[in-house]
Amino acid sequence: MMNLLSSLYNLFFSASQNIAIHSRVNRIATVDGSEKIDGLVMKIEGNSARVCWSKGEKTQENIGNLVAIID
Repeated sequence: MMNLLSSLYNLFFSASQNIAIHSRVNRIATVDGSEKIDGLVMKIEGNSARVCWSKGEKTQENIGNLVAIID
């Protein structure tokens, strides 16, 4: 239940301006996709980002669904 609430909060109130090229990100769980962890932003175009995930998988993601990993 807590994951659902945090996902909804991030969906509506996330600070997408923190996402930049070469940022490490996680994708929140949405209706059309599951949660993903430890991705690297390769390219940003408008409101979408090209993200490389582990095992070489690359996807086009909505920036609003991404959360920056802060070390």
